[in-house]
Amino acid sequence: MIRVDRIWRVIAVLLGMVILAGLFLFFGPGMTLMIVLSGSMAPLMLPGDAIVVAPADPDRLEIGDVVVFQYPGEDERMVITHRIVGIDTDTGLYSTRGDANNAPDRFFTSKDDIIGRPVFLIPFVGFASEMKKQIILLMVILPSLMLALLETRRLARGSHSSRLLSRESPVPKGQIFSIQYPRLFLLLSVVLAIFLLLIMPSLSGIQTYSPTAGSPDLQGQHLTIEGRGLIPELYLVCTPGEQGTPAYGVVQPGETVTVPVAGTDPDFTVARAPYILPAFWFVGLAGVNPYLPVLSLAVLPGALLTLALHPLWAKEKFVKSRRKRRLVERVLEN
Repeated sequence: MIRVDRIWRVIAVLLGMVILAGLFLFFGPGMTLMIVLSGSMAPLMLPGDAIVVAPADPDRLEIGDVVVFQYPGEDERMVITHRIVGIDTDTGLYSTRGDANNAPDRFFTSKDDIIGRPVFLIPFVGFASEMKKQIILLMVILPSLMLALLETRRLARGSHSSRLLSRESPVPKGQIFSIQYPRLFLLLSVVLAIFLLLIMPSLSGIQTYSPTAGSPDLQGQHLTIEGRGLIPELYLVCTPGEQGTPAYGVVQPGETVTVPVAGTDPDFTVARAPYILPAFWFVGLAGVNPYLPVLSLAVLPGALLTLALHPLWAKEKFVKSRRKRRLVERVLEN
């Protein structure tokens, strides 16, 4: 049996932790929140996305890193997010290019123009950019944080006082839920099966290619990738030893794309996932493990949907007897 008020308290504490993490992330030292205005880095970043920019040491930047910098010779308000495609060791200047552009930028960027690197992306937040940050802080974040702190303070009270309160006011009617485990397991199995079927074409398409073994999908220095499933897919050629612009993109169902793989290791893996995750998240997760994006899509959405459908597996119980309500209260406390 579960107390409803305790569930809401736990949710409030978790929400407070998320808000505190968000405050540390967005308002920490050197952190900057910026809005993507153009599609030069699509599909990695789309117009309307918000990126969190962290300070970066220019001396540690490498070819292939995405950087945020001030446009040379222009007003400080003009900021660009592009990828480094070349470094002049003599002058220390960077050559940059947007992933969606066909040619490098016509200018060079110095170390003094580097603002930082994007470390996180929030989709579509930029569409509400007309709202001032101060309004969001005062009307949304701070009230939510205060409510979460108040709930945390209530949870931190001694057990003795809580027991005294429980004796004075026993468990009200309808405040208890019992979990129907067969329904929970059935619903969870169905939801996970749906998402598993959704990611199965991409999961079966994750393969390790060996140019020396003469893979049939490899044609010289190019790899042929065919779209599978019913929705578009993201792909990324995972080459740990390669520098430069990563080979990634979007392939439509039934479409075939040719990806250059020159300069890769002898063996490399192609990560794939349905185009549900933002490309920024997909590239980051696939860089850790090629299977991580599809496994995240298979488990996390299904678990969240199951929690949202809790009326199907959590049955409300009414304790009519005052004696039973006090007994249930003691059991729940222990």
